[in-house]
Amino acid sequence: MTAVGDGTASRRFAVVLWSALAVEVVGLSGAFALADTTVLVPEYEGTFAKECAVLLGLALAVLPVVVAVLALRLPRNTTALWRAAASWILALALLIVLGAAGSGPWVGWCVVAMVASCVATVICADHRAELPSGPSRVVAAVALAALVVAACGSCAGPYTDYPGVWTAPHDAASLTLTEETQPGRGGQYTLRIGTCTERGQWVFDYPQMSTSVQMWLHGDNVNACLPGHPDVQVRIVGGDRRAPVIALYGLHLTKQ
Repeated sequence: MTAVGDGTASRRFAVVLWSALAVEVVGLSGAFALADTTVLVPEYEGTFAKECAVLLGLALAVLPVVVAVLALRLPRNTTALWRAAASWILALALLIVLGAAGSGPWVGWCVVAMVASCVATVICADHRAELPSGPSRVVAAVALAALVVAACGSCAGPYTDYPGVWTAPHDAASLTLTEETQPGRGGQYTLRIGTCTERGQWVFDYPQMSTSVQMWLHGDNVNACLPGHPDVQVRIVGGDRRAPVIALYGLHLTKQ
């Protein structure tokens, strides 16, 4: 009876583990499909993103305890070890995407996947019967793939190179920035608004105090096309890596 009962329990837990794997795959697929890591200014409006970051941080803090309990009570339970490792990797992948894509509807999918992974890890660590390691090995591979996707999609960061030609709609204005003469020194710029042309030097803003890299246009008072002080701050306000958008005194210029 005991052997039959153990076999039935193992089969039930196998179903639970495969179900958890299915939930994680669906959750990750939805998350990575909806998360836009190409945006240049991540949106952190509201507190939902912060709450999710805290949730993932707590999961990362709980998992070492699970692994420690496993090592003391069931040192041969490799299934739980695979699950714990997968949960660690998965949480890291989701944190990377959270930092790159900001908040959004995809965060809910991430939470579902993370909760399923944590629940399966706890079940494996607390179960004494022999468990199939197949689902846990598969979910570890899935988590590793998710980490690679998250890293590759976010490694370039939410910034872009400024040198090049930026133009406003209907050719109302254009800004041409040359390459940096020396690292951190900036270069020369030419600003055209209508029939007015302004030239000067551009430099990066140090220290950085915002989510998007800022720069300054240092013009002269003689041929200034923009009103006010000759030093004008320019920053990225939207777009993606292929077509970033900067704001300049009410104008929005897209890189060509």
